Amino acid sequence: MSQEAQRTQRAQRYDLHALFQTSRMLGSSLELKFVLSNLLLTAMSKLLVTRSVALMRDSLAQAWRVAAVKGLPTLQEGALLELPKLPDEELLSGNQVPQKLSEMDIVLVIPVRTRNREIGMIGLGSKATRLPFDEAELEFVQSLVHMSAAAVHNSLMVEDLRLANRELDGKVQQLRTLFELSKEFNATVDREHVLKVFAFALMGQMLVKRHVFHIKYGGTFRLVSEQGVQGVGIALEFLEGLSELVILDADNAGEFAELARYGLEVALPIRQQGEVQGVLCLGPKMTRQPYKPDDIEFVYSLGSLTVISIQNAELVEERIERKRLEEELRMARSMQERLLPRSIPKAAGLEVATLALPSREVGGDYFDVLALKRERLLFMIADVTGKGMPAAILMSTIHACTHVMVPMTMSLRESVANTNRVVYDNTAPDKFVTAFAAIYHTGGRLEYVNAGHEPPLLVRQKGTIERLEEGGPLLGVIPGMHYAGGEVQLAPGDMVVLFTDGVTEAMGASMEEYTEARLQDLVLAHRNGSANSLVERIQADIEAFTGPVEALSDDRTLLVLKSVGTDQVA
Repeated sequence: MSQEAQRTQRAQRYDLHALFQTSRMLGSSLELKFVLSNLLLTAMSKLLVTRSVALMRDSLAQAWRVAAVKGLPTLQEGALLELPKLPDEELLSGNQVPQKLSEMDIVLVIPVRTRNREIGMIGLGSKATRLPFDEAELEFVQSLVHMSAAAVHNSLMVEDLRLANRELDGKVQQLRTLFELSKEFNATVDREHVLKVFAFALMGQMLVKRHVFHIKYGGTFRLVSEQGVQGVGIALEFLEGLSELVILDADNAGEFAELARYGLEVALPIRQQGEVQGVLCLGPKMTRQPYKPDDIEFVYSLGSLTVISIQNAELVEERIERKRLEEELRMARSMQERLLPRSIPKAAGLEVATLALPSREVGGDYFDVLALKRERLLFMIADVTGKGMPAAILMSTIHACTHVMVPMTMSLRESVANTNRVVYDNTAPDKFVTAFAAIYHTGGRLEYVNAGHEPPLLVRQKGTIERLEEGGPLLGVIPGMHYAGGEVQLAPGDMVVLFTDGVTEAMGASMEEYTEARLQDLVLAHRNGSANSLVERIQADIEAFTGPVEALSDDRTLLVLKSVGTDQVA
């Protein structure tokens, strides 16, 4: 055997030994990076090349991912390259090498195939000696890649499995986080606490520092949480128009400029029972990684929990507020009832009948009948502005002033003026009272002062009506006001009808008011009856006009005085 043949034989044995050792080493590892790095180093040392790259097929991205690289500083591991489909060749060279690789001085490409499926490729640069590759070198590198294909495939499977496990672990962690958050949210109705936990979860789980969260309540979106951006400026029209997930990119930047203006990348509508109940807008992750489907799913679940918790908190707050108002109304109603007379004192020659029906809310209607010295009766009817406890308190002021009149010797006009001063000094500018005060003297004389109240009707037995208007303005409007007074003489059969606007403004089914004109017609038609019968007829006529109602919209107060004649003179 010649020396040349012996050298060739030794070289072949060396190559076989190198292939065998490399195959054993690569087959013993399931680390893809280790396998590919050693594969590249072995090929580079045998062929004397200074640069190489291992590319793996990324089916999701429909591109080639750089899995290992040597001697190419401009190419980073993890980068994606879009390359044309490779021809069905065992080794590519010359014009067969994709242009992007050729521009990097990659002159050889060996596809990595397993089970007739292309999973990657190995690219090698030119030899350091600038000599062409001989046949033995090409056979060696092809054999090396073919023998390593199984190890590469196994490493890819292990890497995919590890990735799947990491994703599964992340999913489990997200589910645990959501479970813990749901317990946290269900244990509180404090909106501030819920939103603080929400912001911490968004930051801790997603590494998102910038967000804007609007939740719909009462049919309107309201800003409930924002961080890193003045989200109050986002137009409601923009939020109301969102129905699908928006992830900002170059293609839709113009359409969703409202997001870009605030440095946001994602707009996620949160649906409850088929309707958008919230919109969560997110800025970029601190890692600058794009949002994955799992990320969106987690954020959506977190947003849904928060929407439900916030809306539940709103309902609880409303319930508490309603309960507080109901308690206030109960107290005000109790106060109002205690202020009304429990019995009506009598006077010779006078029938007195009353009606006091409360509305659904505590209003300010007030009336009183007090016995004075010398067999006189003091009548007071008033209507306080407002509802609820403030009206009840102001009514108690009128009650106190009225009862102060009883033991004092001041005239009726002086008493009304004094009441006006007390109301003015002790109430807000927007609070005032309409009132009518009268003193009945035996013998039929009635002196009165009207302080801006609905003028009572003096119904004469002969069939005429007079309105008792003499007096002055409402109580509590002008300090130091002097009130005029009026006086009438009641003949037997005459009636005086005192009422509040809850009588004349009672609303019918067609949204028309009962009116004073209808009241006048009724009292004229039934002036010959007793005071009690007239009160009953007025109430029956109002109910016929309004139809059945669950509760009155305003208090209804009515006093009827009827002179039945007396020989005594005041």
